[in-house]
Amino acid sequence: MARAWHHLPVSAIAVLWNLLLLGDFLGLQLKAPLYMSWLTPDQAAWFAATPSWVLIVWALAVATGLLASILLVSRMATGAFFALSFLAWCAVLVALQVLRDPPLWDVMGDRSLWMIGAAIVLAFLFFLYARWMHARLRH
Repeated sequence: MARAWHHLPVSAIAVLWNLLLLGDFLGLQLKAPLYMSWLTPDQAAWFAATPSWVLIVWALAVATGLLASILLVSRMATGAFFALSFLAWCAVLVALQVLRDPPLWDVMGDRSLWMIGAAIVLAFLFFLYARWMHARLRH
């Protein structure tokens, strides 16, 4: 079956978005000077105190989202990796906003919640799209 006209644009958006999330995660974890220059000392200290299990779930969210995006380009995505990314992003949100004291909102403001919210919504939408495309290819 021929590719739908929207497949490559959606795939490209998915890859670029997940590369942005990867850059955000790596910039913070590797303490890249340019990235860290955007944070106040209090914000940097707050992120440095993030529990290891949250960082693992965050890395899982980023990695599975990027892998799913790459698989989407090759038409091999079924949605499972996007679903895992979606669930991991939900866990990251709960961990950083609900379980941390002070919560993410108080430390970083609403911009950070918008970013995680966008990651959650887009992971879910990409999941639906991948499932739809997978079902379409099977018929």
